[in-house]
Amino acid sequence: MSSYRQRMGLNDGDWLDLDPSYLGLADSGEICRHRYARFVREAIPDDELILIRDALQRGQLTGNARFVDEVETILGARIEFRARSRPGNKAVHGK
Repeated sequence: MSSYRQRMGLNDGDWLDLDPSYLGLADSGEICRHRYARFVREAIPDDELILIRDALQRGQLTGNARFVDEVETILGARIEFRARSRPGNKAVHGK
């Protein structure tokens, strides 16, 4: 689970211990959230962000072929991306 939603005040609860790096972003919680959100946006190139969002919507892994192979080995199951196609076409592996 990511701590992003909790840091942005989007989740109820107080399960997250805010580390000194986050708290050092500003004196105010609102400014900390703003600066942290900007940091996260700038850290991920737009094309990677699109890839991550698309994969999340499909329930697909993101990563190189080795990573996907290792996860498939651990799970004992293939992780497939089913390309949009006509019925009867074979699924395309998500690598």
